Amino acid sequence: MRLDDICLVNADVTASDDFYRDGVGLERRMRNVRFADFVIGDGPRLAMWMRPSIAETVGPAFPTQPGLPFRVTIELPDAATLEAAAARVPSAVRLSPSPGTASPAYAVTDPDGFTSVLTSSATGRPRITEIELGVSDVVRTYDFLERLGFRPAVSDGRLHFAAGNVTLTIVDVASITGPDIRTAEFASWSRNGGHVMLAIELDSGEAVDRLHADLTARGLADSGPPALYEWGARSAYFVDPDGYIWEIYAWVEEPK
Repeated sequence: MRLDDICLVNADVTASDDFYRDGVGLERRMRNVRFADFVIGDGPRLAMWMRPSIAETVGPAFPTQPGLPFRVTIELPDAATLEAAAARVPSAVRLSPSPGTASPAYAVTDPDGFTSVLTSSATGRPRITEIELGVSDVVRTYDFLERLGFRPAVSDGRLHFAAGNVTLTIVDVASITGPDIRTAEFASWSRNGGHVMLAIELDSGEAVDRLHADLTARGLADSGPPALYEWGARSAYFVDPDGYIWEIYAWVEEPK
């Protein structure tokens, strides 16, 4: 199972494009009036999709409550690239190194209030290394991710899943919202109440239909039956109990 896109639901695609391209220094793949995405090595892309457009696509299932905290960690090619990005972004906050590493890291916050952690790669190859989701019921989310097809990975006291070239981690939201959390740690999570959509690429349109039937049978809110979109994918959208949006799709035609 592969996580293909991490998509931030934003208010201004131009401001986001400027921030991630000119500020962070990411390579833009595609841009139109409602959407932009950025290639980051061989891992999932980081995308921005304007709220009215994604709300229309997801339909009545689109979450009405604020989103829970989440965190995306992006490795830039090297320390010099990291420091240059931090110098360009006024919101950059230097974080304490993670246990077992001396590499510096910065939390950077975009115009919509979404925060990402930037660090440097040990291999010289940029990529998104991890997305962490704050969830209200760890057991429920664990079962849901297994149902989607993600494989549990070795745990370090938290719950990780292999999601292609990125790690998907679930964290009890109570552990990152308490009064004792460190200021820098607090600053490294997106806490603006915004929403994120995670896109999963499947092998075929038939696989999309089967997974859609399974998830709707379990009561998940969805956008309706899978449909063929003009960009060539057969897709359906779900919203989990914590307000995270999930797209399941497969490429079935050349984009129109």
